Amino acid sequence: MSKPNRKVIRLQQMRAQRAAAAKTQFVDIYFENENGLEEVCTLPTQDDWPVEVIEEVQEKGGDANIGLLRELALPPESFDRLVKVGKLTVGELKDIVEALADEAGTTEGEGSGSSTSSASTPGASEPTSSATTPAAA
Repeated sequence: MSKPNRKVIRLQQMRAQRAAAAKTQFVDIYFENENGLEEVCTLPTQDDWPVEVIEEVQEKGGDANIGLLRELALPPESFDRLVKVGKLTVGELKDIVEALADEAGTTEGEGSGSSTSSASTPGASEPTSSATTPAAA
């Protein structure tokens, strides 16, 4: 029983369609630790961020991107290690968030205009010249 001027979305059916599309669901970020060994921080693409986690981070306050990525990283401590050991810059954080959005096929209209490639390759990205503040999600 559908009403005029409405679209019906069945969540289970939508999830099945999204799974069948087989898009990239995770991005691996490789960095070297203090011993020269490679570590990895795995983050889900933006389309796969659980809304519940977004709400929890927003309730706690602070920077939404950093809080979200910290909560979503696999293994959980890897994002903090990426920040501290990998010496992550603000520009690199922006590039990571942009890559997560690009791989998911979504855009936030931030207008940073930098990355045109979303290939998942080992190694850290180069810092950008416009390191200001990370955009809130």
